[in-house]
Amino acid sequence: MSSNYPLSIIHYPFLITVVVLLTTGSLLNAASPRLEDLVRIKGQETTTIRGYGIVSGLNGTGDDPKSYSPLAQAILRQFERSGMAGAGEKGISTSRNNALVEVTVTIPANGGRDGDRLDATAVAVGNAKSLTGGVLSSTALAAAVPHNEQTQTLGMAWGEITIEQQGAPNVGRIKNGCRLFGDFTNPYIKDGNVTLVIKKEHTDPRMAVYIADAINSDPEINQQGIARAIDSHFVVVRVPQQYFANPMEFISELMSVEVLQKRPALPRVTINERVGVIAIDENVEVKPTLVTHRNFVAEIPPVLQPGEQEQMPRQFVDIDTPLKLRQMNGENVTNMKLKSLQASLDALRAAPQDVIEIIKILKAQGAIIGEVVFVE
Repeated sequence: MSSNYPLSIIHYPFLITVVVLLTTGSLLNAASPRLEDLVRIKGQETTTIRGYGIVSGLNGTGDDPKSYSPLAQAILRQFERSGMAGAGEKGISTSRNNALVEVTVTIPANGGRDGDRLDATAVAVGNAKSLTGGVLSSTALAAAVPHNEQTQTLGMAWGEITIEQQGAPNVGRIKNGCRLFGDFTNPYIKDGNVTLVIKKEHTDPRMAVYIADAINSDPEINQQGIARAIDSHFVVVRVPQQYFANPMEFISELMSVEVLQKRPALPRVTINERVGVIAIDENVEVKPTLVTHRNFVAEIPPVLQPGEQEQMPRQFVDIDTPLKLRQMNGENVTNMKLKSLQASLDALRAAPQDVIEIIKILKAQGAIIGEVVFVE
């Protein structure tokens, strides 16, 4: 493999699955996106509550306490101290029909109300082979708390286990198996302010300024100076006095604000992993680097300038004609286009997921000159 050829990919055809690589035009072309596309409101986070319990009724696929890990032994001792009926060492060791599990429940970002029923997930923490056919005994669930502070039970989980993941019999779900105790809400407003968290793919100091400017100049809100860009991640917005009685009305109007970006948009790679769609803008470039992924080794050395000698690698796909045409037209070319790499991989019938993983590696290396955005 040469370091002088504009683009070379060593591949092993007998390992490659033939998959059609789908490409589309830009999936995200909005000139003035709404605020809801760029940020979320601080407080809109999911919360996980958890606890340890016992699944019973297994058909010989449960735990063997004689070979428990230190974690399982500690959980068992905790059960014994709490006086949990049938949960002592003797109760567990009489058969292989019981299993220790960790139970988790995710409370959605918009919170929950007293009596709400949510799905629970049970994961074996002992050595059970399968939770199939088991029933979770009543298990108290709490949120993580600082050291030495008492936990507060926020929910109770129980019910029949359903195995949903093929090949993972130690993980089960209890449909509507958790009942919340009391209301669980996330505060959106603190000290009269709403904090906007800029989404990861849009994090940039200039974007924070554009967002603050858009809010302060929006004619519908009509409130100068209420938004401040704190850094590249956060914008703080003061809730106007007329919205104190109905702050959600203000938040609704706020998220509809259009944000005018005062700079040309960076060339973008837009990826939908679920359906395997990759859209690469024409001007996305890739710096010289070497990428190895599964049965592909892609070398992207510095671009040859006119008159430089090419050295042929053992195997390659030459997709550099557009680059040479640019050079013939007098353009000063310093980097390869990412589309050239995509075309080479396409010619080798690379699966979309392989192309996506290679792009991820390039992004992690800092080799892509442009934005990489993942969409659903």
